[in-house]
Amino acid sequence: MPEQISLREDRHVHSRFSDGEGTLAQNIAAAEALGLHELTCVDHVRVSTNWVPAYVEAVRAARASTTVRLGCGIEAKLLDTDGALDLPPQIEGVDAIYAADHQVPLADGPHHPRQIRAEIESGERDPVAVIEAIVTSTGAAVRRYPRVVIAHLFSVLPKIGLSERDVAPELVAQLAAACSEGGACVEISERWRCPAAETLRPFLEHGVTVLVSTDSHRSETIGRYEYCAEIVAELDTVVRAQ
Repeated sequence: MPEQISLREDRHVHSRFSDGEGTLAQNIAAAEALGLHELTCVDHVRVSTNWVPAYVEAVRAARASTTVRLGCGIEAKLLDTDGALDLPPQIEGVDAIYAADHQVPLADGPHHPRQIRAEIESGERDPVAVIEAIVTSTGAAVRRYPRVVIAHLFSVLPKIGLSERDVAPELVAQLAAACSEGGACVEISERWRCPAAETLRPFLEHGVTVLVSTDSHRSETIGRYEYCAEIVAELDTVVRAQ
């Protein structure tokens, strides 16, 4: 339920282990200064990434020196409609896998958004089929991997000239059901300003845990919400009106 969505946490923050500007210590200090209760350290990985064991150990060591609950996550892009993620072989100790639509996952692999947008605009590719592939890929990843968080759901759509309004409600409902069955979570992303409240309603109806995150790459933006606060308030209004 919306009252369980806490703005006193930030569940997606990057560090220098990948492309963030701050160290783990700097990010934790920023969370402490804001009085956050929970912080999830999340860094980008690929199949070739070899630093995950060191990263897991660094997060584990940091837990001993802070009262903020620290999570250890990794973020990988969706690759195809089978739900494969761009993950390295060694991910032991990771608390959550963030499945991200950095590119457009189709049956034959990931495609750059610029390519897909050009093909949609030229009439070469059906936008409905593209949306179905994105939803299929995300749902398959939820079923394929444990402890999945759907990162910035549908953030790729504006990049290909589409929006959340183009996603059929039945597709959202199917994805929400898959998350409920697989124990996956979905985040509201401050950085990407998605998903919308209307998109999130089926997830809440299916009992899916909704997280808030900034997807910060700089310590000074950690835990600072405008979009997420608006969406949480809107969801609360919707539920109270039912």
